[in-house]
Amino acid sequence: MDDSDENISYKMATGIPSYKVILHGEYGVGKSSIFRRFMNNSFTTATGKQSSIGLDQCTRTINLGSQDVKLTLWDTGGMERMSFIGSSYYRGAHAALLCYSVNNKDTFTILSQYILDIVMNAEGAKIFLCGNMSDQVPADGSGNVVTETDLEQFMSQCQDVLSGVYRVSCKDCLGLEDMFQDMARVLHQESVSRMTMRRDLVRPGETPDREVVPEKRRCC
Repeated sequence: MDDSDENISYKMATGIPSYKVILHGEYGVGKSSIFRRFMNNSFTTATGKQSSIGLDQCTRTINLGSQDVKLTLWDTGGMERMSFIGSSYYRGAHAALLCYSVNNKDTFTILSQYILDIVMNAEGAKIFLCGNMSDQVPADGSGNVVTETDLEQFMSQCQDVLSGVYRVSCKDCLGLEDMFQDMARVLHQESVSRMTMRRDLVRPGETPDREVVPEKRRCC
């Protein structure tokens, strides 16, 4: 059992299960807007450098019906512009919310690089895909928008990597709560399944085999 597994087991045994989710994606796709909606259901139209609120985290309790779970969302705060995010950002992450702007295909075509970054730095983390700014897509679909065909092709290439795909609007507050609920449900079901699998590997009355380490002789 690794450190993250022990952390989940401890929290499930002693309190509300807790899951860390990191925001990822190009600068300007609205990650901080997603964070604000998650944190206090607010939205600002500020643009540029002032739109970032800095590296931060926020925890919310989400009810899944018969179980409460906690999601802690981490925001890069524009640090991706410097091509550097500290290891603490990735450490212990159970999931990454990979974001792009649906009206800017450039932020979509680069996603494979971000997926590689997540896989290398947050081992075992589930990846959820979020298309933001759906309110800004022209009615005729013109412009540099991400089409349904683009999304379907990307999903077919990454079908074994993505654990959820969403389309939201932070400005109109559309799809966000459903996304957070679904992410919490997927993460909790996964952790419960892993714990059940471990429990089934040990039969009643038996204990897992432990490696016998020879006793070392003291030198003096």
